[in-house]
Amino acid sequence: MSIKLPKQAFLALAAVAWADGRYQRNEGAALLRAAKECGVEGDDLAAVEASTKVQVEMSSFEPGEMSEWEQVLTYALAAWLAQLDGIVSTEEHASLRTLGTRLDLAPPLRERAAAAAFDIAVLPDGRPDRYDFTKLVARLHERMPQLAPKAAK
Repeated sequence: MSIKLPKQAFLALAAVAWADGRYQRNEGAALLRAAKECGVEGDDLAAVEASTKVQVEMSSFEPGEMSEWEQVLTYALAAWLAQLDGIVSTEEHASLRTLGTRLDLAPPLRERAAAAAFDIAVLPDGRPDRYDFTKLVARLHERMPQLAPKAAK
């Protein structure tokens, strides 16, 4: 199962990670690993890496031509990234709300996406360096089959 997300999705994820004013090393490593696994490379990957070193704001994120599936996957990854340190701060929670609004995702979709991310995070190999993005996509397929790309099923 191929996972593809555009650079913009990862810039939004970086903004969520920066929401509490600090960016932890494990967040940066996790974001870069996710970007690579989702097909980001070259100059786009360099831009994502830069976003782990210099604070980016949610206002710099433009969803552009992201499909609804890409939007849901982006939100699920953001929910996972926000909880990496074990605490979702007030600022991170607010940034997730802002991201959901910018993605134009209805609250029930946000909740199901976040729940799918949590389901995978609590698996035995769910820690940041082993988080299984393929299992996340599969879980999202299960929870939201109406949004899943037909070719990826």
